[in-house]
Amino acid sequence: MESQEAKLYLVPFDTAQRPVFWFNDDFCAKSWSRPHAHPWGELAYTAHGGIVICTEYGNWLAPPHRAIWIPAGLRHEWYVPCDSKDCSLWIDQSVLLGVERFTRCHMLKITPLVREILLYLSPQPSVYGDDARGRLIVTLLDLLLDLPEVPEPQAMPRDHRLLELCTILLTTPGEASTLSEWAGRLGMSERNLGRLFRRETGTSFRSWRQFQRMQSAHARLRQGESVTAVALDCGYSSVSAFIATFKEHFGFTPGKVAFGSHGA
Repeated sequence: MESQEAKLYLVPFDTAQRPVFWFNDDFCAKSWSRPHAHPWGELAYTAHGGIVICTEYGNWLAPPHRAIWIPAGLRHEWYVPCDSKDCSLWIDQSVLLGVERFTRCHMLKITPLVREILLYLSPQPSVYGDDARGRLIVTLLDLLLDLPEVPEPQAMPRDHRLLELCTILLTTPGEASTLSEWAGRLGMSERNLGRLFRRETGTSFRSWRQFQRMQSAHARLRQGESVTAVALDCGYSSVSAFIATFKEHFGFTPGKVAFGSHGA
């Protein structure tokens, strides 16, 4: 499927009467936008699928349990690597004055309550007043201030071919195709793909994949899954090899996460 541009930004930001509005849609895989900026801040969020935000300061991937804050005036573009439901908000940045992190692009952890509010608002008209919807938005703005920031998000490439590759690795941690096999799929030489990957992400294909496998493993262990099941699903044929890699990465064994004795 060829990439296609979507969602033209013909939005009268200057005539908006309220501090929050939205005009959401469903996007098919490989939709993208041209580089642009807008005078309001944006909370980029997808209820399912995911969205990649590319800026001069770095690139961020937000799956459904995370969102990306884009401050007003920041030039950016976005890419949707798989079918996704957009539930983004545009927020007058004056209501967030005094909060340093909302002056820069960063990733936020979306709590279950915030997710349900975003899902509720998305199909609703963006016209509201001092009614139930307006009160809900006031509550949402308060909740946004308390959302935890996700530190050091994993570097995402800008090149759309690599975005597709990285999205598959993120959503399927056990994907075991080699760099050579990926090069064949993308019509590139292994050497050129390796160089492009390092230039776009700042690290090697092998290191990037191992990092995301460890992040996925840690999250699943905290949810109560067994060490053996997580090891196998993350592409390790040997549980002992998984345990050794996990300990090298985090400084403690996966058993400490699985049994709740380490909350890192």
